[in-house]
Amino acid sequence: MKTKLLPFVLAVSVCLALFAGCQSSELHSYSEDAAAASPSPSSTDTTAAETDFTPAYESYDPDEVMLTVNGIDVTWGELFYWYAYDVSSLESYFGEITDWDAECGLDSSKTTREYVLSNALDTVKNYCGVLSKAEELGVVLSDEDKADLKTTWESNVANYGSGDEDAFKEYLKKAYVSMTLYDRINEVTKLKEHLFETMFGANGEKISETDVLEKGAELGYVRAKHILLSTVDDTGAALPDDQIAAKKATADSLLAELKGITDKTALEARFDELIAANSEDPGKDYYKDGYTFVSGSGSMDTTFDAAVSALKDYELSEVVQTDYGYHIILRLPLKADAAIEFTSETESTTLAYYVAQDMFTAESDSWAQESKVEYKDAYNKMDLSEVFAKAIRPAAAG
Repeated sequence: MKTKLLPFVLAVSVCLALFAGCQSSELHSYSEDAAAASPSPSSTDTTAAETDFTPAYESYDPDEVMLTVNGIDVTWGELFYWYAYDVSSLESYFGEITDWDAECGLDSSKTTREYVLSNALDTVKNYCGVLSKAEELGVVLSDEDKADLKTTWESNVANYGSGDEDAFKEYLKKAYVSMTLYDRINEVTKLKEHLFETMFGANGEKISETDVLEKGAELGYVRAKHILLSTVDDTGAALPDDQIAAKKATADSLLAELKGITDKTALEARFDELIAANSEDPGKDYYKDGYTFVSGSGSMDTTFDAAVSALKDYELSEVVQTDYGYHIILRLPLKADAAIEFTSETESTTLAYYVAQDMFTAESDSWAQESKVEYKDAYNKMDLSEVFAKAIRPAAAG
């Protein structure tokens, strides 16, 4: 259950390998359905990864300012990385781009030219929007941040340059990552973290409980506790039929007892006792408030998910059978500090945190949309088709 992320958000402990992942405006979790819906790389393409974009990159001086966003200079070297990423991605799927004004294979609402130009501009507006908001709110890098960034640089030099700074810089250059872009992305990542904490608190604690619960419901979150009587062993193999039958009988008995309790507080209290005494869910020791998840997100077993969604608060399910066993489910109201995911054995992220993430994304999107862009003559005269026609394709290189 990952929330939408800003296009430019990168883990600063990594460098080049993940830069390409920040071009998309959303980060989707992988699923078989998503994979089936995505185009497959063309078997007849020219292997975009082997294309030499250097002549295209050299169309302009890398330090030439092509546009400004809220007065922040954006150079050719900075823009080119985002262009090259999308061009490379498109060509890996569909082969060499020969008609820039044809419908884009990844977005039928745009031509290829529009797709590449708008993606780059949207990405730049997003991180420049954060820079502008940080300046407005007086959010700056701390000494600790600067030390972290220095450590990150040293780590990257060691990993990608074998300890040689010049070698690492050359490594970046070959991937069309200018030092301006490298520094900006890493600094913006830190500033984004501080803006989030300033506005919402590190864990969303600055948002009122009422707002967390209302927004959580809008986002489709539900909460439920369950008693699981497992019908499989530790290897996932089914138990013998007589043991499965005994589990079902126990589940029926527990459900009958619970159905006799009409007081909501008493019902949950007794449910907790029965979880402790009977449930074979290994997560019961962690998720004391039950499971909080977005219904329909694929994060839970689909049968379990459907059963929870069919209930109202404080309603009990019938005995629900999944591949894991027999469940008795109690739907409960959302709780702001309920754990959604554990990041360690003792630390977890809560509903408040995920609501804050969604609210922050909406805020940062608005900063990007409201950004003022001024284009320089070089940008207005630039023709991407002419720029990338200079690239050296593998066939031509041979």
